[in-house]
Amino acid sequence: MGRFRTQPVGIDIDRGAVKAVQVAGGGGSSTLQHVGYRRLPPGAVADGEVADHDLLVSEIQEFWSTHSFRGRDVVLGVANQRVVVRLLDFPRMDDDDLASAISFEAQDHIPMPMDEAIMDYTVLGPQGEGSDLDRILIVAAQKDMIYRYTSAVRAAGLRPVGVDVKALSLLRSTLPDALFEDESAVLLLDIGTELTNLVISQNGNPTLTRFIPGGSGYFVQAIADAADLPEDEAEKQLMNPRVRIGYGAHEEGGAADEGTTEEGTTEEGSEEFDPALAYDVRRGLEDAAQTLTEDVQRSIEYHYSQPGAREVSQVVLSGEGALVAGLDSYLGELLGISAERGNPLRKLGTNRSNVPDEQLRVMEPVLAVALGLALEDE
Repeated sequence: MGRFRTQPVGIDIDRGAVKAVQVAGGGGSSTLQHVGYRRLPPGAVADGEVADHDLLVSEIQEFWSTHSFRGRDVVLGVANQRVVVRLLDFPRMDDDDLASAISFEAQDHIPMPMDEAIMDYTVLGPQGEGSDLDRILIVAAQKDMIYRYTSAVRAAGLRPVGVDVKALSLLRSTLPDALFEDESAVLLLDIGTELTNLVISQNGNPTLTRFIPGGSGYFVQAIADAADLPEDEAEKQLMNPRVRIGYGAHEEGGAADEGTTEEGTTEEGSEEFDPALAYDVRRGLEDAAQTLTEDVQRSIEYHYSQPGAREVSQVVLSGEGALVAGLDSYLGELLGISAERGNPLRKLGTNRSNVPDEQLRVMEPVLAVALGLALEDE
């Protein structure tokens, strides 16, 4: 038997939950080893940052004690307005000269004092075929924001061994393999609880990265407003599989009526289906989806304004928002681009985790960022 190397645990923390994935690598493929998910109480995280340090420490400790992750090494993901990702072109030069050039040039492109920032960069390769310029991916993050995350993790008894941008982690988890050699670009969209991570990729490299305010929590608020519901009930309706958005859902009967009897109750005997409520929920969801689409469209237009930009031929959705029935096809219709729900677990060979295959298929989009973080060293 081949030896399996245990990877650090990828941890995705946002306002709604802690999501964690651990894989074991060996034999040219990765095995899903353990999966964890825990809802967070309000106030622990806000706007992608640690809001209540002690509360988050307590929640992480409780989360970790109920799972069987191997080791205590973790890779954290960050996404907020204190993270900056830039793509710059530099003449090809040796490593020392490049590091100096980036440090000098970054002052004009990073909107924060450099003595308050943590900065890293990666050489992506030539700017274009035959070019003597190299495209450099530069990431900068505010030191205090990073420190509050790593401090909370350490206080919970874990060891942070890496920090990555959530949007960039999607390149390792949800980017379809077939598109690495394609002549087009792909847009990855992870709709989290309060932030949406967007990255456009060509040849497996990012060409644009954005953090869009508003995620599935914005969808919940749109439902609450449209259907006059309290937030907790609106959250339940967000994932109602019988309320499917999109143009096809408005046909007579609609997708929402599937699985009902003549008496109007579901076959499982649950509460009576309310067509008026379903209409309002759908209306709220579609309004929120249209607002998100406008932001995505602006990102695509900016991408097209850059030299060497290729046509975006596919959108891949992940995150909590991807669980909204019909959202992928509806966004595709609005954008005029093929869109589908991501399948990050296709990157793995086998499932030997604590979660059975059937349940994994349901929650798969929610694990996209955590899996990408867990695959960081692949």
